[in-house]
Amino acid sequence: MSLNVSMSSWCVIAAAILAVSGCSGSNLPPVGQVGGVVTLDGQPLTKGQVQFVPDKSKGTKGRMAVGLIGTDGRFKLTAFKPGDGALVGFHKVVIICEEEMPAFDPKVAPPPPKSLIPVRYTDANTSGLTAEVKSAGKNDFAFALESRPPSQK
Repeated sequence: MSLNVSMSSWCVIAAAILAVSGCSGSNLPPVGQVGGVVTLDGQPLTKGQVQFVPDKSKGTKGRMAVGLIGTDGRFKLTAFKPGDGALVGFHKVVIICEEEMPAFDPKVAPPPPKSLIPVRYTDANTSGLTAEVKSAGKNDFAFALESRPPSQK
């Protein structure tokens, strides 16, 4: 599976890795393994990132989980250890898919990355995507994104 990752995706992944370094496995909250697929207009999204943000309004608190989207649209989440999943409970879901960043040039400030999907999916409060992660059983989610809002079809 080949992955193309934007600079902002690498920053989020690096922050997540730094945040978990030094964590001992004995005091971690319960997680459930999570994976799934992301499509845009019925076709697999071939790159990007999925984030599960704990929904505090529904009693889920703690660390968000992050996973890269592969060329087949599939993802697997990490909260504390690679591939361990997401916190058990309710989450708001964010999908990020951006243009590749141009080659670094220290003389020129890079432009902000351009989203390749509707911007509403890039914010936990506007995506409309949610998931409940359970400790046992299958946590396999399918997120079907649409280029146009349902009201414009």
